[in-house]
Amino acid sequence: MKLWIKISILNGIIVVSLGLLIGLALRSIVTTSMRDELTRQGKSISRNLSDRLSDLVLLDDFYTAQQSISDVLKKEQDIEYIYITNQVGQVFVHTFSKGFPPDILHWNPLLDKSFSIQLLDTEKGYIRDLGLKIFEGMPIDLHIGIREARIRQTLKRIRNVIIGLTVSVTLMGAVLSSVFCHFLTKPLYKLVDFAKLLSKGEFGKKVEVESKSEIGYLGKTINELSVELKIYKQKMEESYRKMLRTEKLTALGRLSAGLAHELRNPLTSLKVLFQTLRNNPKLAKEDISIVLSEVDQMDGLLSKFLNFSKREEFNLEEVDINKIIKQVLNLTRFQMENQSIKQNTNFSEFQKIKVDRSMIEQVFMNLILNAIESMPDGGSLDIASSLNNEYVVVQLKDSGNGIPEEMHEKVFDPFFTTKNDGTGLGLSIVYNIVNLHKGDINLTSNREGTTITLKFPVEI
Repeated sequence: MKLWIKISILNGIIVVSLGLLIGLALRSIVTTSMRDELTRQGKSISRNLSDRLSDLVLLDDFYTAQQSISDVLKKEQDIEYIYITNQVGQVFVHTFSKGFPPDILHWNPLLDKSFSIQLLDTEKGYIRDLGLKIFEGMPIDLHIGIREARIRQTLKRIRNVIIGLTVSVTLMGAVLSSVFCHFLTKPLYKLVDFAKLLSKGEFGKKVEVESKSEIGYLGKTINELSVELKIYKQKMEESYRKMLRTEKLTALGRLSAGLAHELRNPLTSLKVLFQTLRNNPKLAKEDISIVLSEVDQMDGLLSKFLNFSKREEFNLEEVDINKIIKQVLNLTRFQMENQSIKQNTNFSEFQKIKVDRSMIEQVFMNLILNAIESMPDGGSLDIASSLNNEYVVVQLKDSGNGIPEEMHEKVFDPFFTTKNDGTGLGLSIVYNIVNLHKGDINLTSNREGTTITLKFPVEI
Protein backbone atom coordinates (compact mmCIF):
# COMPACT_ATOMS: atom_id res chain seq x y z
CA MET A 1 0.00 0.00 0.00
CA LYS A 2 1.36 3.39 -0.97
CA LEU A 3 2.30 5.97 1.62
CA TRP A 4 -0.26 8.60 0.56
CA ILE A 5 -3.06 6.03 0.88
CA LYS A 6 -1.89 5.11 4.38
CA ILE A 7 -1.72 8.78 5.41
CA SER A 8 -5.18 9.44 3.92
CA ILE A 9 -6.66 6.48 5.81
CA LEU A 10 -4.97 7.61 9.03
CA ASN A 11 -6.26 11.15 8.48
CA GLY A 12 -9.81 9.81 7.92
CA ILE A 13 -9.65 7.69 11.09
CA ILE A 14 -8.45 10.68 13.13
CA VAL A 15 -11.11 13.02 11.73
CA VAL A 16 -13.94 10.51 12.21
CA SER A 17 -12.75 9.72 15.73
CA LEU A 18 -12.62 13.41 16.60
CA GLY A 19 -16.07 13.89 15.08
CA LEU A 20 -17.50 11.08 17.20
CA LEU A 21 -15.85 12.38 20.36
CA ILE A 22 -16.97 15.96 19.71
CA GLY A 23 -20.48 14.77 18.82
CA LEU A 24 -20.81 12.76 22.03
CA ALA A 25 -19.46 15.62 24.10
CA LEU A 26 -21.78 18.17 22.43
CA ARG A 27 -24.75 15.82 22.77
CA SER A 28 -24.21 15.55 26.51
CA ILE A 29 -23.59 19.29 26.97
CA VAL A 30 -26.48 20.40 24.76
CA THR A 31 -28.92 17.89 26.29
CA THR A 32 -28.03 18.92 29.82
CA SER A 33 -28.13 22.64 29.01
CA MET A 34 -31.45 22.51 27.19
CA ARG A 35 -33.06 20.34 29.87
CA ASP A 36 -31.94 22.81 32.49
CA GLU A 37 -33.34 25.64 30.39
CA LEU A 38 -36.64 23.81 29.92
CA THR A 39 -36.78 23.15 33.67
CA ARG A 40 -36.25 26.82 34.47
CA GLN A 41 -38.85 27.77 31.89
CA GLY A 42 -41.30 25.23 33.30
CA LYS A 43 -40.76 26.42 36.86
CA SER A 44 -41.41 30.01 35.82
CA ILE A 45 -44.61 29.07 33.98
CA SER A 46 -45.74 26.86 36.88
CA ARG A 47 -45.34 29.61 39.47
CA ASN A 48 -47.06 32.23 37.33
CA LEU A 49 -49.89 29.89 36.48
CA SER A 50 -50.32 28.71 40.08
CA ASP A 51 -50.76 32.30 41.20
CA ARG A 52 -53.54 32.76 38.65
CA LEU A 53 -55.26 29.45 39.36
CA SER A 54 -55.08 29.24 43.16
CA ASP A 55 -58.30 31.20 43.82
CA LEU A 56 -60.09 29.63 40.85
CA VAL A 57 -59.50 26.13 42.23
CA LEU A 58 -60.74 27.08 45.67
CA LEU A 59 -63.84 28.65 44.08
CA ASP A 60 -64.34 25.65 41.76
CA ASP A 61 -64.36 28.05 38.78
CA PHE A 62 -63.90 25.37 36.22
CA TYR A 63 -64.51 27.46 33.14
CA THR A 64 -62.04 30.23 33.97
CA ALA A 65 -59.39 27.75 35.10
CA GLN A 66 -59.81 25.76 31.89
CA GLN A 67 -59.54 28.89 29.81
CA SER A 68 -56.38 29.97 31.61
CA ILE A 69 -54.47 26.70 31.07
CA SER A 70 -55.66 26.56 27.45
CA ASP A 71 -54.27 30.04 26.82
CA VAL A 72 -50.92 29.03 28.31
CA LEU A 73 -50.84 25.85 26.19
CA LYS A 74 -51.39 27.91 23.02
CA LYS A 75 -48.60 30.37 23.83
CA GLU A 76 -45.92 27.89 24.90
CA GLN A 77 -44.79 25.56 22.11
CA ASP A 78 -42.86 23.19 24.39
CA ILE A 79 -45.80 22.37 26.69
CA GLU A 80 -47.49 19.06 25.94
CA TYR A 81 -50.18 19.14 28.63
CA ILE A 82 -51.37 20.94 31.82
CA TYR A 83 -53.63 19.62 34.51
CA ILE A 84 -54.64 20.66 38.05
CA THR A 85 -56.02 18.60 40.89
CA ASN A 86 -58.71 19.90 43.24
CA GLN A 87 -59.11 19.87 47.00
CA VAL A 88 -59.84 16.11 47.07
CA GLY A 89 -56.88 15.22 44.84
CA GLN A 90 -58.86 14.58 41.65
CA VAL A 91 -58.18 16.10 38.24
CA PHE A 92 -59.93 19.45 38.13
CA VAL A 93 -59.02 20.83 34.71
CA HIS A 94 -56.70 19.52 31.97
CA THR A 95 -55.68 20.07 28.36
CA PHE A 96 -56.00 16.49 27.10
CA SER A 97 -58.27 16.56 24.07
CA LYS A 98 -59.43 12.94 24.46
CA GLY A 99 -59.60 12.82 28.21
CA PHE A 100 -56.79 12.38 30.65
CA PRO A 101 -55.05 9.02 31.11
CA PRO A 102 -56.44 6.97 33.98
CA ASP A 103 -53.05 6.63 35.74
CA ILE A 104 -52.06 10.26 35.36
CA LEU A 105 -52.02 10.85 39.12
CA HIS A 106 -49.28 8.23 39.48
CA TRP A 107 -46.93 9.82 36.93
CA ASN A 108 -45.37 12.29 39.30
CA PRO A 109 -46.98 12.22 42.76
CA LEU A 110 -45.83 15.09 44.96
CA LEU A 111 -46.88 13.59 48.31
CA ASP A 112 -45.01 15.73 50.87
CA LYS A 113 -42.86 17.53 48.30
CA SER A 114 -43.63 21.07 47.14
CA PHE A 115 -41.95 20.60 43.74
CA SER A 116 -40.98 17.54 41.70
CA ILE A 117 -39.63 16.78 38.21
CA GLN A 118 -40.16 13.39 36.57
CA LEU A 119 -38.88 12.32 33.11
CA LEU A 120 -41.60 10.34 31.31
CA ASP A 121 -40.99 8.05 28.33
CA THR A 122 -44.17 8.29 26.22
CA GLU A 123 -45.23 7.44 22.70
CA LYS A 124 -44.48 11.03 21.73
CA GLY A 125 -40.98 10.92 23.18
CA TYR A 126 -39.54 12.10 26.45
CA ILE A 127 -41.67 14.54 28.47
CA ARG A 128 -40.57 16.27 31.66
CA ASP A 129 -43.45 16.44 34.14
CA LEU A 130 -43.06 19.43 36.48
CA GLY A 131 -45.31 19.12 39.55
CA LEU A 132 -45.92 22.14 41.84
CA LYS A 133 -47.98 22.08 45.04
CA ILE A 134 -50.20 25.19 45.03
CA PHE A 135 -51.26 25.02 48.70
CA GLU A 136 -49.22 23.37 51.41
CA GLY A 137 -51.14 20.65 53.24
CA MET A 138 -53.72 20.34 50.45
CA PRO A 139 -53.71 17.93 47.47
CA ILE A 140 -54.09 20.84 45.00
CA ASP A 141 -51.26 20.29 42.51
CA LEU A 142 -50.31 21.85 39.19
CA HIS A 143 -48.57 19.59 36.59
CA ILE A 144 -47.05 20.81 33.37
CA GLY A 145 -45.66 18.37 30.79
CA ILE A 146 -42.79 19.86 28.75
CA ARG A 147 -41.78 18.13 25.51
CA GLU A 148 -38.12 17.46 24.66
CA ALA A 149 -38.77 17.54 20.92
CA ARG A 150 -36.75 20.74 20.63
CA ILE A 151 -33.82 18.95 22.23
CA ARG A 152 -34.12 16.13 19.71
CA GLN A 153 -34.32 18.57 16.81
CA THR A 154 -31.32 20.49 18.08
CA LEU A 155 -29.31 17.28 18.54
CA LYS A 156 -30.31 16.19 15.03
CA ARG A 157 -29.09 19.48 13.55
CA ILE A 158 -25.85 19.23 15.51
CA ARG A 159 -25.41 15.65 14.29
CA ASN A 160 -25.97 16.68 10.67
CA VAL A 161 -23.51 19.56 11.03
CA ILE A 162 -20.89 17.30 12.61
CA ILE A 163 -21.36 14.64 9.88
CA GLY A 164 -21.08 17.29 7.18
CA LEU A 165 -17.98 18.80 8.75
CA THR A 166 -16.45 15.35 9.24
CA VAL A 167 -17.00 14.39 5.60
CA SER A 168 -15.71 17.76 4.39
CA VAL A 169 -12.65 17.67 6.59
CA THR A 170 -11.98 14.04 5.60
CA LEU A 171 -12.13 14.88 1.90
CA MET A 172 -10.04 17.98 2.41
CA GLY A 173 -7.58 15.96 4.46
CA ALA A 174 -7.35 13.32 1.71
CA VAL A 175 -6.57 16.01 -0.88
CA LEU A 176 -4.04 17.72 1.36
CA SER A 177 -2.54 14.34 2.29
CA SER A 178 -2.08 13.39 -1.36
CA VAL A 179 -0.46 16.76 -2.11
CA PHE A 180 1.72 16.51 0.99
CA CYS A 181 2.66 12.92 0.19
CA HIS A 182 3.59 13.92 -3.34
CA PHE A 183 6.22 16.33 -2.04
CA LEU A 184 7.20 13.88 0.70
CA THR A 185 7.45 10.73 -1.41
CA LYS A 186 9.13 12.34 -4.43
CA PRO A 187 12.54 12.48 -2.70
CA LEU A 188 11.81 9.12 -1.06
CA TYR A 189 11.31 7.51 -4.47
CA LYS A 190 14.64 9.01 -5.52
CA LEU A 191 16.27 7.41 -2.50
CA VAL A 192 14.58 4.07 -3.27
CA ASP A 193 15.80 4.12 -6.89
CA PHE A 194 19.28 5.10 -5.71
CA ALA A 195 19.25 2.26 -3.16
CA LYS A 196 18.46 -0.15 -6.01
CA LEU A 197 21.54 1.13 -7.87
CA LEU A 198 23.64 0.56 -4.75
CA SER A 199 22.28 -2.98 -4.47
CA LYS A 200 23.56 -3.60 -8.02
CA GLY A 201 27.04 -2.47 -7.00
CA GLU A 202 27.00 0.94 -8.71
CA PHE A 203 28.88 2.71 -5.93
CA GLY A 204 30.28 6.25 -5.96
CA LYS A 205 27.22 7.94 -7.47
CA LYS A 206 25.17 10.55 -5.63
CA VAL A 207 21.47 11.33 -5.38
CA GLU A 208 20.23 14.92 -5.39
CA VAL A 209 17.66 15.52 -2.65
CA GLU A 210 16.76 19.17 -2.15
CA SER A 211 15.41 19.06 1.36
CA LYS A 212 16.54 20.36 4.74
CA SER A 213 14.44 17.86 6.66
CA GLU A 214 15.30 14.35 7.83
CA ILE A 215 14.93 13.14 4.22
CA GLY A 216 17.68 15.52 3.13
CA TYR A 217 19.88 14.27 5.96
CA LEU A 218 19.13 10.69 4.90
CA GLY A 219 20.06 11.52 1.30
CA LYS A 220 23.35 13.06 2.47
CA THR A 221 24.08 9.97 4.58
CA ILE A 222 23.34 7.63 1.66
CA ASN A 223 25.64 9.67 -0.59
CA GLU A 224 28.43 9.36 1.95
CA LEU A 225 27.72 5.64 2.18
CA SER A 226 27.92 5.34 -1.61
CA VAL A 227 31.35 6.98 -1.65
CA GLU A 228 32.58 4.82 1.23
CA LEU A 229 31.30 1.68 -0.49
CA LYS A 230 33.14 2.63 -3.67
CA ILE A 231 36.39 3.08 -1.72
CA TYR A 232 35.79 -0.19 0.11
CA LYS A 233 35.04 -1.97 -3.15
CA GLN A 234 38.27 -0.63 -4.71
CA LYS A 235 40.25 -1.80 -1.70
CA MET A 236 38.60 -5.23 -1.82
CA GLU A 237 39.27 -5.52 -5.54
CA GLU A 238 42.90 -4.57 -5.01
CA SER A 239 43.17 -7.07 -2.17
CA TYR A 240 41.54 -9.72 -4.31
CA ARG A 241 43.92 -9.00 -7.20
CA LYS A 242 46.87 -9.42 -4.83
CA MET A 243 45.44 -12.70 -3.55
CA LEU A 244 44.85 -13.89 -7.12
CA ARG A 245 48.38 -12.87 -8.12
CA THR A 246 49.83 -14.73 -5.13
CA GLU A 247 47.88 -17.87 -5.91
CA LYS A 248 48.87 -17.70 -9.57
CA LEU A 249 52.51 -17.51 -8.63
CA THR A 250 51.98 -20.45 -6.29
CA ALA A 251 50.33 -22.44 -9.09
CA LEU A 252 53.16 -21.54 -11.47
CA GLY A 253 55.65 -22.74 -8.86
CA ARG A 254 53.79 -26.04 -8.61
CA LEU A 255 53.96 -26.31 -12.42
CA SER A 256 57.66 -25.46 -12.64
CA ALA A 257 58.77 -29.11 -12.58
CA GLY A 258 56.45 -29.91 -15.45
CA LEU A 259 57.67 -26.85 -17.39
CA ALA A 260 61.31 -27.90 -16.90
CA HIS A 261 60.54 -31.40 -18.14
CA GLU A 262 58.60 -30.13 -21.15
CA LEU A 263 61.44 -27.77 -22.10
CA ARG A 264 64.16 -30.36 -21.48
CA ASN A 265 62.96 -32.71 -24.22
CA PRO A 266 63.07 -30.17 -27.12
CA LEU A 267 66.31 -28.71 -25.75
CA THR A 268 67.86 -32.20 -25.79
CA SER A 269 66.76 -32.62 -29.38
CA LEU A 270 68.22 -29.24 -30.30
CA LYS A 271 71.48 -30.08 -28.52
CA VAL A 272 71.85 -33.34 -30.46
CA LEU A 273 71.08 -31.62 -33.75
CA PHE A 274 73.56 -28.82 -33.15
CA GLN A 275 76.26 -31.31 -32.11
CA THR A 276 75.63 -33.11 -35.37
CA LEU A 277 75.81 -29.77 -37.17
CA ARG A 278 79.22 -29.11 -35.60
CA ASN A 279 80.56 -32.39 -36.98
CA ASN A 280 78.60 -32.06 -40.21
CA PRO A 281 78.02 -28.42 -41.24
CA LYS A 282 75.42 -29.44 -43.78
CA LEU A 283 71.98 -29.37 -42.12
CA ALA A 284 69.22 -31.30 -43.84
CA LYS A 285 65.75 -29.88 -44.36
CA GLU A 286 64.37 -32.51 -42.06
CA ASP A 287 66.72 -31.36 -39.33
CA ILE A 288 65.70 -27.73 -39.85
CA SER A 289 62.02 -28.74 -39.57
CA ILE A 290 62.79 -30.58 -36.32
CA VAL A 291 64.61 -27.52 -34.94
CA LEU A 292 61.73 -25.19 -35.84
CA SER A 293 59.20 -27.64 -34.46
CA GLU A 294 61.04 -27.92 -31.15
CA VAL A 295 61.45 -24.15 -30.94
CA ASP A 296 57.73 -23.66 -31.62
CA GLN A 297 56.94 -26.23 -28.95
CA MET A 298 59.04 -24.34 -26.36
CA ASP A 299 57.54 -21.02 -27.46
CA GLY A 300 54.05 -22.42 -27.11
CA LEU A 301 54.76 -23.73 -23.62
CA LEU A 302 56.22 -20.42 -22.51
CA SER A 303 53.28 -18.50 -24.06
CA LYS A 304 50.78 -20.64 -22.16
CA PHE A 305 52.57 -20.02 -18.89
CA LEU A 306 52.86 -16.30 -19.58
CA ASN A 307 49.21 -16.05 -20.58
CA PHE A 308 48.23 -17.90 -17.43
CA SER A 309 50.09 -15.38 -15.26
CA LYS A 310 48.58 -12.30 -16.95
CA ARG A 311 45.18 -10.60 -16.95
CA GLU A 312 43.74 -9.97 -13.53
CA GLU A 313 40.84 -7.65 -14.48
CA PHE A 314 37.35 -9.02 -14.85
CA ASN A 315 36.83 -9.22 -18.60
CA LEU A 316 33.91 -11.20 -20.03
CA GLU A 317 34.30 -12.93 -23.37
CA GLU A 318 32.81 -15.92 -25.15
CA VAL A 319 34.90 -18.98 -24.46
CA ASP A 320 34.71 -22.74 -24.87
CA ILE A 321 34.86 -24.29 -21.38
CA ASN A 322 35.95 -27.63 -22.82
CA LYS A 323 38.87 -26.01 -24.60
CA ILE A 324 40.03 -24.27 -21.39
CA ILE A 325 39.95 -27.58 -19.48
CA LYS A 326 41.96 -29.26 -22.25
CA GLN A 327 44.58 -26.49 -22.11
CA VAL A 328 44.95 -26.85 -18.34
CA LEU A 329 45.20 -30.63 -18.67
CA ASN A 330 47.95 -30.10 -21.23
CA LEU A 331 49.87 -27.89 -18.80
CA THR A 332 49.61 -30.52 -16.05
CA ARG A 333 50.34 -33.47 -18.30
CA PHE A 334 53.82 -34.08 -16.90
CA GLN A 335 52.63 -34.18 -13.28
CA MET A 336 49.96 -36.71 -14.20
CA GLU A 337 52.37 -38.89 -16.16
CA ASN A 338 54.99 -38.67 -13.41
CA GLN A 339 52.44 -39.80 -10.75
CA SER A 340 50.77 -42.39 -13.00
CA ILE A 341 47.43 -40.58 -12.96
CA LYS A 342 45.01 -41.56 -15.67
CA GLN A 343 42.71 -38.87 -16.99
CA ASN A 344 39.27 -39.58 -18.41
CA THR A 345 37.26 -36.85 -20.11
CA ASN A 346 33.67 -36.81 -21.29
CA PHE A 347 32.86 -33.43 -22.82
CA SER A 348 29.43 -32.55 -24.22
CA GLU A 349 29.17 -30.12 -27.08
CA PHE A 350 27.37 -26.84 -26.29
CA GLN A 351 27.57 -23.18 -27.23
CA LYS A 352 30.22 -20.87 -25.88
CA ILE A 353 29.45 -18.98 -22.67
CA LYS A 354 30.55 -15.57 -21.42
CA VAL A 355 33.16 -15.82 -18.68
CA ASP A 356 36.53 -14.31 -17.81
CA ARG A 357 39.02 -16.62 -19.51
CA SER A 358 41.92 -15.94 -17.14
CA MET A 359 39.81 -16.50 -14.03
CA ILE A 360 38.26 -19.72 -15.34
CA GLU A 361 41.74 -20.99 -16.22
CA GLN A 362 42.71 -20.22 -12.62
CA VAL A 363 39.70 -22.19 -11.34
CA PHE A 364 40.48 -25.37 -13.27
CA MET A 365 44.23 -25.06 -12.69
CA ASN A 366 43.71 -24.95 -8.91
CA LEU A 367 41.20 -27.80 -8.91
CA ILE A 368 43.26 -30.09 -11.17
CA LEU A 369 46.51 -29.43 -9.25
CA ASN A 370 44.69 -30.17 -5.96
CA ALA A 371 43.39 -33.42 -7.46
CA ILE A 372 46.90 -34.37 -8.61
CA GLU A 373 48.38 -33.67 -5.16
CA SER A 374 45.68 -35.83 -3.52
CA MET A 375 46.89 -38.84 -5.57
CA PRO A 376 50.68 -39.13 -4.92
CA ASP A 377 50.59 -42.89 -5.60
CA GLY A 378 48.55 -42.65 -8.77
CA GLY A 379 44.89 -42.86 -9.51
CA SER A 380 42.36 -41.46 -11.96
CA LEU A 381 40.89 -38.04 -12.68
CA ASP A 382 37.49 -37.97 -14.39
CA ILE A 383 36.29 -34.71 -15.90
CA ALA A 384 32.86 -34.36 -17.53
CA SER A 385 30.91 -31.39 -18.87
CA SER A 386 27.24 -31.12 -19.78
CA LEU A 387 24.43 -28.66 -20.35
CA ASN A 388 21.68 -28.74 -17.72
CA ASN A 389 18.82 -26.32 -18.43
CA GLU A 390 20.47 -22.88 -18.47
CA TYR A 391 23.68 -23.99 -16.75
CA VAL A 392 26.94 -25.53 -17.95
CA VAL A 393 27.89 -28.22 -15.43
CA VAL A 394 31.49 -29.41 -15.02
CA GLN A 395 32.31 -32.29 -12.68
CA LEU A 396 35.83 -33.21 -11.53
CA LYS A 397 36.22 -36.52 -9.69
CA ASP A 398 39.52 -37.86 -8.34
CA SER A 399 40.36 -41.12 -6.58
CA GLY A 400 42.54 -39.48 -3.94
CA ASN A 401 42.57 -39.71 -0.18
CA GLY A 402 39.50 -37.48 0.20
CA ILE A 403 38.79 -34.73 2.71
CA PRO A 404 37.64 -35.45 6.29
CA GLU A 405 33.94 -34.70 6.78
CA GLU A 406 34.56 -32.18 9.57
CA MET A 407 36.59 -30.08 7.11
CA HIS A 408 33.99 -29.93 4.33
CA GLU A 409 32.54 -26.61 5.52
CA LYS A 410 36.00 -25.02 5.83
CA VAL A 411 37.67 -25.92 2.54
CA PHE A 412 36.46 -22.74 0.83
CA ASP A 413 37.47 -20.46 3.72
CA PRO A 414 40.46 -18.14 3.07
CA PHE A 415 43.81 -19.33 4.48
CA PHE A 416 42.44 -22.75 5.42
CA THR A 417 44.83 -25.47 4.23
CA THR A 418 45.91 -28.99 5.15
CA LYS A 419 49.23 -28.65 3.30
CA ASN A 420 52.47 -27.63 4.97
CA ASP A 421 53.45 -25.37 2.06
CA GLY A 422 49.97 -24.23 1.02
CA THR A 423 48.66 -20.64 1.04
CA GLY A 424 45.08 -21.58 1.89
CA LEU A 425 43.82 -19.28 -0.90
CA GLY A 426 43.32 -21.73 -3.77
CA LEU A 427 39.81 -23.03 -3.10
CA SER A 428 38.77 -19.68 -1.60
CA ILE A 429 39.67 -17.96 -4.86
CA VAL A 430 37.89 -20.69 -6.81
CA TYR A 431 34.77 -20.12 -4.70
CA ASN A 432 34.90 -16.33 -5.22
CA ILE A 433 35.46 -16.62 -8.98
CA VAL A 434 32.49 -18.99 -9.36
CA ASN A 435 30.30 -16.62 -7.33
CA LEU A 436 31.53 -13.67 -9.38
CA HIS A 437 30.20 -15.47 -12.45
CA LYS A 438 26.87 -16.09 -10.61
CA GLY A 439 27.59 -19.79 -10.56
CA ASP A 440 27.60 -22.49 -7.92
CA ILE A 441 30.20 -24.91 -6.56
CA ASN A 442 29.56 -28.08 -4.56
CA LEU A 443 32.00 -30.51 -2.93
CA THR A 444 31.46 -34.11 -1.83
CA SER A 445 34.28 -36.24 -0.46
CA ASN A 446 34.89 -39.61 1.18
CA ARG A 447 37.65 -42.18 1.41
CA GLU A 448 37.17 -43.10 -2.26
CA GLY A 449 37.95 -39.60 -3.48
CA THR A 450 36.58 -36.10 -3.96
CA THR A 451 34.01 -34.80 -6.44
CA ILE A 452 33.65 -31.11 -7.19
CA THR A 453 30.69 -29.91 -9.26
CA LEU A 454 30.74 -26.48 -10.91
CA LYS A 455 27.73 -24.74 -12.44
CA PHE A 456 28.08 -21.68 -14.69
CA PRO A 457 25.05 -19.86 -16.13
CA VAL A 458 24.92 -19.74 -19.90
CA GLU A 459 24.14 -16.01 -19.66
CA ILE A 460 25.34 -13.83 -16.77
